[in-house]
Amino acid sequence: MRSKQENTLLAYLILTVAVLLILCLIGCAVLVIVKQVYREEEPTEKEPTETESESVSIPTQVDPLTVTLGETPDAGMKYIDRMVFFGESTTAHLRARGVLTGGTATKQVWSDASGTRMLSSRITSEPIVYPETDENLTVAEACAKAKPEYIVLCFGLNGISGFIQNKSSYVSAYNKLIRAIQEASPDTKIILQAVYPVTDGSGSQAFGTDVATLNEHIDTLNSWLPEIAASHENVRFANTASVLKNADGQLGASYNNGDGIHLTADAYRQALDYLRTHAWQ
Repeated sequence: MRSKQENTLLAYLILTVAVLLILCLIGCAVLVIVKQVYREEEPTEKEPTETESESVSIPTQVDPLTVTLGETPDAGMKYIDRMVFFGESTTAHLRARGVLTGGTATKQVWSDASGTRMLSSRITSEPIVYPETDENLTVAEACAKAKPEYIVLCFGLNGISGFIQNKSSYVSAYNKLIRAIQEASPDTKIILQAVYPVTDGSGSQAFGTDVATLNEHIDTLNSWLPEIAASHENVRFANTASVLKNADGQLGASYNNGDGIHLTADAYRQALDYLRTHAWQ
């Protein structure tokens, strides 16, 4: 039998081991908590917002010089008949001026119910009135239905003051629109049309700057279009604005419909003739 002294020593030994085990467990628990807190405080990689992800530039696939449509033999009106036009009011008025083959009943012009549009991050989600059925569709949905051979885009005057201050907002919104069209209709050829010049009138005055400065801003936007086109396959730039300028770089008087911005039927004929004689080959 163990003596009383041996039993006491055994009890102390057991107690000491138990205390050491408890301290070890507590230490492990504290270490786990500290590591968890440290992880939570570590900086995490920021998820890009929609705007930031859209502003990421696409690697250039084509030399900007080669995407500008050069002079060609006249491709004729049948070439124009293979196009769909989508843009701001200066594009929507193609229908009202009756210069396309279908006249004022043409179905080649896409726009929303208001007859105008602004390039923005919402350009692919806001609906247009699809002229074939009069239903509200996004541009991508319309392209998926129509599968146009060519689509001519013209954006930039609406919102120009913001675009000039923030080029990436213009580029990213255009990139977003181009990608949506190409995903919906991969074989569609996309032509980026130059923003038209303006002249004195109630419309141009609404931009809060003089006409010369406004036209300089338009020229700046137009200089970005070959860069945008060069960032994508199957996209070209047409400098239709060049045939509507007078010696001062403004919209020619005979092309002004009255407000300094919107165009006469003759102006649209000149722009269409430019497309015909600068055909995609």
